[in-house]
Amino acid sequence: MIRFLLILMVLVGLNVQVVYSQVVYPSEPDTTKKEELPQEVKQDKPAVTTDIIYQHDGTKMLVNVKKIQMNDLFYSLPGETKVNKMDQRLVYKIEYKTGKIEILNEKPTEIRDVGDYRKIKVTYDPKDVDGLIEIAQLEARADGNEKSYSTPKSLERTAIIVLRRKAALINSDIVFITDKKTHVAFGEIPFIILYAKAYSYK
Repeated sequence: MIRFLLILMVLVGLNVQVVYSQVVYPSEPDTTKKEELPQEVKQDKPAVTTDIIYQHDGTKMLVNVKKIQMNDLFYSLPGETKVNKMDQRLVYKIEYKTGKIEILNEKPTEIRDVGDYRKIKVTYDPKDVDGLIEIAQLEARADGNEKSYSTPKSLERTAIIVLRRKAALINSDIVFITDKKTHVAFGEIPFIILYAKAYSYK
């Protein structure tokens, strides 16, 4: 009996707290979106380190453009210092490494080689060039030599060939000879100078 009372007194004297815990399970699945870390952006296109020349025939050239002067385009190949030259009339456009784009020729230009000089017509009649487009004024000189006698006619034929070659370089179609100067003094080397105008049909 005494033992029972002692146990009862101990239980009453102690402040006994009973803690109940409850685990709550979610009724619906978690739909919260997790923030995705940005992926590293990959650059498929390498940085442009050269200029790009696009020709009318579809040719694409990677070069370093130096300058454009008259009908000539000067450039060097990547890694080289040698300067090369090409006819800029063959080029449609240039895409520079800075991003700038320069259109040189919207449409292809017919370029006659020097070897085609025989196709150039020569006339002394102004009616043959009436209505045509004048391109340039030309001058050609032919000199004789001491070893053989040169007639004015032979010198004129030589000077006409020179005129035709010059006309082919500027893409002319016909040459109109406007004047000539002949020198055939005795004891001196003869020469002739032809003055002409170069014309184009278009």
